[in-house]
Amino acid sequence: MRANVITKRVLLGFVFSLIMSSCLFASGPLTLEECIDIALKNHPDLEAAKGKIASKKAVILQKKSGGLPQLSGSVGYTRTGNSTTIGDSGNYGTSAMLEQSIYDWGKRRLSVKNAKLETEATTDDYLTTRDKVIANVRIAYYALNSATRRNKVAQTRYDNYQMRLKWAKSYYEIGTKPKIEVTKAETDLANSKLALVRTESAMEQSRVQLASDMGDASLKLKEVDDVLGFNNWTIDVNEAVNLAFLNRPELAAKKKRVDQAATSLEIEKKGLMPSLNVAAGYSWAGVHPFDTNGWTAKVAVSIPMLDGGLTKGRVQAATADLTTSNAEMASLENSVTLEVRKAWESLREAKEALVASMEAEIQAKETYALAEGRYKAGVGNSLEISDAVESYSIAQTNTVLSLYECKVAQLALEKAMGGLEQ
Repeated sequence: MRANVITKRVLLGFVFSLIMSSCLFASGPLTLEECIDIALKNHPDLEAAKGKIASKKAVILQKKSGGLPQLSGSVGYTRTGNSTTIGDSGNYGTSAMLEQSIYDWGKRRLSVKNAKLETEATTDDYLTTRDKVIANVRIAYYALNSATRRNKVAQTRYDNYQMRLKWAKSYYEIGTKPKIEVTKAETDLANSKLALVRTESAMEQSRVQLASDMGDASLKLKEVDDVLGFNNWTIDVNEAVNLAFLNRPELAAKKKRVDQAATSLEIEKKGLMPSLNVAAGYSWAGVHPFDTNGWTAKVAVSIPMLDGGLTKGRVQAATADLTTSNAEMASLENSVTLEVRKAWESLREAKEALVASMEAEIQAKETYALAEGRYKAGVGNSLEISDAVESYSIAQTNTVLSLYECKVAQLALEKAMGGLEQ
């Protein structure tokens, strides 16, 4: 019976997922912004990063608790007896104690500060993860656009070879072209069909990759908007580096961890400092509950005198950790600068390659038009038309790839500068 209930729930959940998926993607092509919104809401990496922030916030409460009043109570019963006395006896004991830390030379305050710094650094880590999720969705979206365009190029190539085969057969039937023209056209058509199948497979793989980067590889994606067109985007390289130092969450997180290492060193230096505590309590005891009662109060100063070098060792370790954190900060700054400059140069190169690709495509299109006209008129040959079709197809594909590389290069520069937008 229980198995049937579970099965029904699973089926209902599956049907609900299908309905939600159909509603989600039935309104038209999925935009890039919609894909990013879905990823930001559902991606497991972001959920994990949020969980880490919540965990670090809880540590702040733990560190603060040491400065708040501590109330404890106890209830007990003890019964004793021995061989020299007749019978045995029992005693009840009940007590309540209130304790308060008065002063600890700032160790608790520094511990709370450290916990806050770690929480802030973890929040910056979340922003780094967010940027990564957005970047992956955008790259996958551009890749799907690229695969779709290359599929259209392959379809055009296939259609051109179909038309060329039709002409070759007609010319052969009337005796103006030899049989080899038909055979060559059939071979080219078969090869173009294979290329078309491969581009269709590439599209499907790109859809799966996009769905995975959105946080759920089982999503059934269909049409998406084409955003592969490139708008010239320029920024001075030095300005890009400066923005990266302001916006990169990795740098912000590392800076907070440097501060955290410095705070930890301060804490360890206070290892042999005294602490002041007060406590007050009340107790009830006796053969019967509440036979006797009384109160206690105390003020205690704890002064560590000798710890066998423990504090010295901790100070040395904290000093080394601070040195390491500062070195890691300098290394990260150097890496960010390098990343920005390389991304800036890659974008410049990609834009120049795009211009060259578009010019080559225009020339290839004109050549194809001339070869098509000559073959259609019966004066061209199979080699000429095949070369023209192939050159035009390659030029179109190169333009698509150049557009994709431009989008990816621009994205890499945006990511290197920090604070990715949708």
